Amino acid sequence: MTASTVHRDYVATLSHMRDGFLQRYDSEHLHAVDNTEAIRKATVWRVTAAATIDERTWLQVLVDDVAIDSEELGTA
Repeated sequence: MTASTVHRDYVATLSHMRDGFLQRYDSEHLHAVDNTEAIRKATVWRVTAAATIDERTWLQVLVDDVAIDSEELGTA
């Protein structure tokens, strides 16, 4: 019997601040073995999803609707 690697479901989101709240404008579902792999995959996705970020934007990585990582990408 071989051991299988368990992958968790994550969501990477790009959000802008609107009226004091982060509002998603793009997202991607990811599968990863741990938080480190999910953050790495989210960073790679961000490069292809947002070629130009011209305002304050946040990349967040969520698992079970809880942010495990948040990075501010743009400036106002």
